[in-house]
Amino acid sequence: MRSTFAGLNTMVGGINTNRLSLDTVGHNISNASTTGYSRQSVNQAATNAQEVYSIYGTQLVGTGVDSLSITRARNIYADKQYWKENGDNSYYTAQQTNYSKLEAIFNDSDDTGVENAMTKFYKAWSEVSTSASTSTTRQTVIDAGSTFADRLSTASKQVQQQITSNYDDIKLNVTKVNTITDQIVALNKNIASLESTGANANDLRDQRDNLVDTLSGYVNTNVYQEANGMYTIVSNGASLVSGISKLNLKMSDATPNSQYGINDYSIQIQETGTTFTAETSESHAEEPRFGSVRQGFRLRSLPIMAV
Repeated sequence: MRSTFAGLNTMVGGINTNRLSLDTVGHNISNASTTGYSRQSVNQAATNAQEVYSIYGTQLVGTGVDSLSITRARNIYADKQYWKENGDNSYYTAQQTNYSKLEAIFNDSDDTGVENAMTKFYKAWSEVSTSASTSTTRQTVIDAGSTFADRLSTASKQVQQQITSNYDDIKLNVTKVNTITDQIVALNKNIASLESTGANANDLRDQRDNLVDTLSGYVNTNVYQEANGMYTIVSNGASLVSGISKLNLKMSDATPNSQYGINDYSIQIQETGTTFTAETSESHAEEPRFGSVRQGFRLRSLPIMAV
């Protein structure tokens, strides 16, 4: 038999459900400028009807509305596409930065570049070939050769400094990646705990996805969501994050490179000691790079290619 206060219960249920929707709208408005925030919405559904008996037979009377869940306006497939393209964008941006620095080192738009000195050096040789007995032309060859050698030496030192600077940047970004994965592991644990009751930890999920957005700018990122809501993040076969466990990255010990007068390094997985390569795309899988410092020069002769 239908309760005497069934109508009041229907009204109260509707008020509570719509109040929850208004609260969610307010939450969305308040977080309009929050980085990584995803708009949330309340999924409503009619509650089960009650049977009411009448002289015309059994009737089904609605009992109102209830909220099923609060979900985010987020698409995992769009996220995965963004993570891939973000990595590619970071790589090519870093490449552009490095090429600009190289172009500045070998700038031949004025009279101070290597090419200008080399041209004058060969010109002096050409002149001395026809007047070798003249002391002036011989001295010109010596002076031009000295200038050419000095500019080559200066350019060499600048390139060495740039490679060393890249390695320093990589060391900093290794630390950043480890910090990001630490935070993702902590969020994995909190999300799984809160969602064990059936709720959606939407705000924590936004924070985690925002961290993955950042991580994708450093390493190749493949994300898999487990049944308990935790993320597993795999990068080139290495599970950087697996639920509440993770792998840490580190820089290897310095390897002296006598040919270029610098120390070379590689990125390693701390737990296993194996080399880690932070590739971002199959289209340039042969080109090693690391995050927003994927600044390894693509010139084959430079040792930073070992990173």
